[in-house]
Amino acid sequence: MPGLMQSRSLRALMAGVLCVPLLVGCTDNGANDPGLTPEQRRIRAQRAEQDRTVGGGAVAGAVLGGLIGLAVGGNNRGAAAAIGAVAGGALGAGAGYYVARRKQQYANENERLGVMTSDVRNENQQLAQFVADSQSVVAHDKADLARLRGEYANRRGSRADLDRRIAIAEQDAQAIQQRINSARKQLQDFQQARAQAQGPAGGQMDAEIARLNQQIAQLESQLNDLNTSISVTRTG
Repeated sequence: MPGLMQSRSLRALMAGVLCVPLLVGCTDNGANDPGLTPEQRRIRAQRAEQDRTVGGGAVAGAVLGGLIGLAVGGNNRGAAAAIGAVAGGALGAGAGYYVARRKQQYANENERLGVMTSDVRNENQQLAQFVADSQSVVAHDKADLARLRGEYANRRGSRADLDRRIAIAEQDAQAIQQRINSARKQLQDFQQARAQAQGPAGGQMDAEIARLNQQIAQLESQLNDLNTSISVTRTG
C-alpha cells in the first residue's frame, strides 16, 4: 500500500511539473491581438518564448531531481522524489545550470567555448530584433500618450480613453522589463561560463558578451523613456 501511494504521489508530482510549460505557453500575453502593431505583437511573442525556455529548464531539472529522489529515497521514496523535484526545478531555472550542461556536453574546452560563443551570438541576434521592435513600440506609445494627453487637456478626449491607452503602454513596458530580466540572466550565465573556460578562443565570446551587455543597456534606456511617459500621462 505505501508503494502504491508513493507511486501515485510521484505520478501526480510529475504531471504537475510537466504542465508548467503548457501553462506558460497558454498564458494570454496579447501577442495575437489584432489591435496592436506588429512590433507590439512581436515583443509579446518573444517574451513568451523566453518564458517557455526558462520553464523548460526548470522542468528538465525537476524531472531529473524527482527520479534521483525516487532512486535514493529508501522507504520514503515519494517524499524524496518530491524534494528532489523541487530542488532540481530550482537548479534548472537558476544560475549554474547552463554551465553544468555545456560542461557535460563538451569536455574539450575549446570546443565548449566555440559552442558557447554561438549561444551568445544567437541571443544577440534575437535581442537585436527585440531592441528594434522595442524602439518602435516606445516611440509609438509616447506619441499616442502625448496626443491623448493633449486631447484630454482640451476636453476633446475622455479619461477612459486615456486610461485604456496607458494600460496598453504598461503592458508594453512589462514585456520589455521581462525581456531585460531574461537577457540579464542569460548574461550572467554566459559570464559565469566564460570565467570557467580560459581557452584561446575566448576573445570572440568576450566580444559577444560585451555586445549583449550593450543591447541590454539600450533596452533599459528605452524602458526608462516609456515609464517616464506613462508616469507623466497618469499624473497629468
